[in-house]
Amino acid sequence: MNRLELTNSIRLEAEQLDGTDFPLEIFSQKMQRIILDLIQIEKYNMEYLAVSMLSAAASAIGNSCQIRILGSWTSSPALYIILVGRPGQGKTPPLDYAYRPLQEHDYQLYREFKNDYETYMSTIGRGKNDCEVSHSEKPILQQTILSDFTAESMMHIHNDNPRGIAIQVDEIMGFFKSVNRYNDSPLITQLLTAYSGKPLKVTRCNNPIPLIIQHPCINIIGTTQTKRVCDLFTKENMTNGLIDRILFLCPKNRKISKKSETLNETSDSDKANILCHQWKGIIDKLLSLGCIKGEPSHILSMSKEAQRCFINWENGLIDQVNAIDDDSLIDNRIMKANANVARLALVFQILRWACDESHMNYVDEYSIQAAIRLYDYLETSYLSIMSVVKRESLGTLKRGYYDNLPQAFTTSEAIKAGTYAGLSESTVKKDLTRWVEEGVIQRDAHGEYHKLI
Repeated sequence: MNRLELTNSIRLEAEQLDGTDFPLEIFSQKMQRIILDLIQIEKYNMEYLAVSMLSAAASAIGNSCQIRILGSWTSSPALYIILVGRPGQGKTPPLDYAYRPLQEHDYQLYREFKNDYETYMSTIGRGKNDCEVSHSEKPILQQTILSDFTAESMMHIHNDNPRGIAIQVDEIMGFFKSVNRYNDSPLITQLLTAYSGKPLKVTRCNNPIPLIIQHPCINIIGTTQTKRVCDLFTKENMTNGLIDRILFLCPKNRKISKKSETLNETSDSDKANILCHQWKGIIDKLLSLGCIKGEPSHILSMSKEAQRCFINWENGLIDQVNAIDDDSLIDNRIMKANANVARLALVFQILRWACDESHMNYVDEYSIQAAIRLYDYLETSYLSIMSVVKRESLGTLKRGYYDNLPQAFTTSEAIKAGTYAGLSESTVKKDLTRWVEEGVIQRDAHGEYHKLI
């Protein structure tokens, strides 16, 4: 164990006192040190910061690298992530920090585009017969990060930047509500298609040449409050598979870090600048990976050990599905797990290479195990969010009635509790049947239940 690894290990052990079991140790040693230093200086939430940095890394990699999941099935590191938490919990600052190098990269491209465009316009202005005009190509602005856009503009921006784009939205529920405001908006359909890696096509009557993005790579990350996230779980979003594609992070430690009165502002400022430079260096190294017209320069297969680990994990999920007789009880989310784990593994592998701690010849077992551990942690967040969603769906009257039930109860006890709430016996029995179907309660035996939320 080297000095950095030992130092990180000690600091990680101390970090557990904050009430979280987030697996920070799965990140590279350099990433761990940067994250732990930022927590100390900036008082960022560790989970928000780590996942935001992972998302930023995936956006920087884009279509330059893909992972071979099975046979001809390859995938870019496209991740849909939502950071969930109570107001003031500090979701936005670490997200902005993680994406800052990409914002700076976009601004540099904008400055170059502006200069090139002014040169182009001045060339045009010198006369149509000037030989320079025929050789002048109109400059194209390449962008990576989008926050306010339409479905059509997203397609054009992605077409101009085939490497990939990232949708970064502070309050992402406002984004989804604005999309749903227009019934004919194709954005959600495009996001579902892009996640699956299928080509995106737009054909317009006034445009003789269709717009086709052969290899879409769209990363999404945003924040929202715990209560507001319930609005995302509509019947349509549950049915079309949007929810199944999203990774949710809701930290177990909900405490807001207090500011210290004994901080050395000068030394902390210097250290913060060093950390910014180091993180920017990692992102810049990822951006340097080649990608010509959206074609990946690297397709990484799994090592034999990694593939064995991945298949054993996936077979465990298949066993869960096969054990269910009723098709209506199968969670469709399970069927998207393998894609998300593979993409996370790819990001972990390339990040370790960018930190000079590994190679990028293939995806090794360490990266697969890291991806599985993080995915399992995020699924715990998803289940906690689903508990909130299901409880909110009960309504005020039913929530009070539900809360008065013991953890394990019988039909007669439910009827008795319902009577106090002004509910008839028939209504209670209908509720019990519906709650079983919705996963609010579980039937253990005839007339015996226990609460799931």
